[in-house]
Amino acid sequence: MEDFLYPIRVLHGRLHQYTKECRCLSGIKKRICAADKDTVLFTLTPTHGNLGDHAIAMAVIQMLREMNIAYTEITVDELKLMQKHNKMYIMNGYPIIVNGGGNIGTLWPSVERLFRHLIQNCPESRILCLPNTAYFEESKQGQYEYEQSKRIYRAHKTLTICARERISYELLREIHNRVVLIPDMALSLNECKSRTQRKGCLLCLRSDREKTREPGVDRTILEQAAQIFGRNVFYSDMYIGRSVSPECRQAELTKKFDIFRSAELVITDRLHGMIFAAITGTACVVIDSKSPKVRGCYEWIQGMGYIRFAESPDEIMEMYNQIKGMGYLYSNDHLQPYYQVLKEYVTDILKK
Repeated sequence: MEDFLYPIRVLHGRLHQYTKECRCLSGIKKRICAADKDTVLFTLTPTHGNLGDHAIAMAVIQMLREMNIAYTEITVDELKLMQKHNKMYIMNGYPIIVNGGGNIGTLWPSVERLFRHLIQNCPESRILCLPNTAYFEESKQGQYEYEQSKRIYRAHKTLTICARERISYELLREIHNRVVLIPDMALSLNECKSRTQRKGCLLCLRSDREKTREPGVDRTILEQAAQIFGRNVFYSDMYIGRSVSPECRQAELTKKFDIFRSAELVITDRLHGMIFAAITGTACVVIDSKSPKVRGCYEWIQGMGYIRFAESPDEIMEMYNQIKGMGYLYSNDHLQPYYQVLKEYVTDILKK
């Protein structure tokens, strides 16, 4: 039987969604308009379940508070809503900080286009994009996107982009003329606790589109871990499978940091698996993921004796024997000169 009321229900649903979106947009506009021109708009912050991105956001907020800089947070979902309704221009003229991560290029194209839209709609804003990894695929489409990004980035008079490892730094210098090399913001955190009870091995391995492990590698990793720790091997991912609001960010990160702090060893091929191990003082063997961002960011912390980079999972036991049984406290003193440079760029975007 034909459902004559179906079009009416569809229309009602669309009207309800439109009304909801208009209310959200009104709230965003009020928050922005209530801020003075010395308030930083901290944008592109996560609401998804990747806690690595949330750690970056938390580190940025910590930096802004230490600098006594007022900020208003605009999440990626809010930016997408503003893009959908062509309202991004309401941020124009405010100093803007864009959250860091692995967002530049073709790996996450919707986020790259969102970033471009922000740049184009805020020509009078000083914009600082925090430490990022950049990647453009080697294809006709990848070359097209590369040229689009190059054109849009260079057209903005006061856009500065930070790269979090050297390969991205060199790539971004080809695209844009204001690029600076700064460590991943999560490395500015320190989540060590000197008296932590540790037991077993934590496996933190990629399962998303950035996974590059060859077939059979997982079995080798598990076998190596089991030889050392028996059945005391457990899994945890940086992606928790649910949305995380800015209000819940701190609590979710604390739970994840506690998981890392409870392990004797972390085995990971994830960038923030490595970083969370570092900042919690946890012994870690990093498996080569063939991703330049992991190896590149490892260069910032390779002097720390408890983080080892393995070319092959067969090296796990050997690596662990070199670092087991030691208590570690994280220090990022050697990174502070870079973060001081970043603070100078933050101060610069507040200039009239």
